Amino acid sequence: MRGADGRERLRACPAPRCVRYFLQEHARQQWCKPSCGNRARVARHYQRHQAER
Repeated sequence: MRGADGRERLRACPAPRCVRYFLQEHARQQWCKPSCGNRARVARHYQRHQAER
């Protein structure tokens, strides 16, 4: 297994106000925890609807 120490799977969480890093367990994992994914989706929704006004 290449990169057995996990450096290649280390990711910074892109959610707003999250400063955590995580090991990506599978290819589609984007956030460190589900609540960060929810926060990112809510922020994206808010930005979309602010642009419409």
